[in-house]
Amino acid sequence: MIDFRYHLVSIVAVFLALAVGIVVGSTALAPAVQSGLNTVSANEAKTNKMLYDHNQQLKNQIAADEAFAQAAEGRLLSGLLNGEHVALVLAPGTDSTTVDGLTSALQRAGASVTGQVVLSSQFFDTSTVTEQQLKSSVKSLQLNGVTLPQSASNPQVSGQQAAAQVIAAAIMNKDGLPTLTPAQSQGVMTGLAKAGFLQDSGPSGGSSLTSQATLAVVVVPTTVPAATLSGQFNMALISLANDLQEASKGAVLTGPLTGTGPRSAVDAVSSGNAGVTLTTVDNAETTIGQIVVAQALSQMLTHSASPTAYGVRPGAVPSPAPSASPPPSPSPQPTRKAARR
Repeated sequence: MIDFRYHLVSIVAVFLALAVGIVVGSTALAPAVQSGLNTVSANEAKTNKMLYDHNQQLKNQIAADEAFAQAAEGRLLSGLLNGEHVALVLAPGTDSTTVDGLTSALQRAGASVTGQVVLSSQFFDTSTVTEQQLKSSVKSLQLNGVTLPQSASNPQVSGQQAAAQVIAAAIMNKDGLPTLTPAQSQGVMTGLAKAGFLQDSGPSGGSSLTSQATLAVVVVPTTVPAATLSGQFNMALISLANDLQEASKGAVLTGPLTGTGPRSAVDAVSSGNAGVTLTTVDNAETTIGQIVVAQALSQMLTHSASPTAYGVRPGAVPSPAPSASPPPSPSPQPTRKAARR
């Protein structure tokens, strides 16, 4: 019979061997493992520094481009919109800095800004109650016999589309031929304002727009709508922008980069998902984007411009300004034939 002490000694020997193996193994492997980790860490630090330096270089480049645009803004905008009247139509949640920059750029281009139409959040409510209220408000305006801009009907935003048609007719005109009389225009804006759907103001804090406009700039919110709301919100805003375009010489849908990404009205138009053709600018918070908005409006006056997506996002065109023509390639020189002897 094997003694208990034999078992105890065997167990101790096994654990002692394991302990010795762990100590010896870790001592032998530690330098190699540490060296490998140090190498990986050094490579990651180098990569991070390269990315940081590249990011800083891009920031410097953007700052330099913006500074150049600010310095050249006067020359780039001079005379582009002389004699034109531009209305700003703002969605709820627009950035005042962006709107102020657009206003300044339009004025420097020679346009008269007639004022702002600020849409309320209630305008974009698609509940049955609000849809009926919008339709009732439009019917109460008594505009029988007036030809309104027509957009494709959508049952989800039928109230907003009905309101968009009368708003466009009230604040816009094409080639100096207004659809509504001044009294009718004022009645539209007052009626919709009393119902809580919008507010309008003049360029210098006046209580109403100074006149009808020939061009329009529609500004989207600073941030994109929530996923559950973006579909109806974008349809309503795009429908209004399209009606403004139909009732005038042209309209641009724009906003800052933070508000023109996926799920935004600008993205819905530029991607083709909205099924509506409008000119868009996706970086209106920058001086460059504000210049591009004015240039795009100016092109619409030629009656040959096609709707284009301008800006810095993938697929966008940087600018509507004509690109430099490539230098003519040199004509091939004639080969001299060897003289016959």
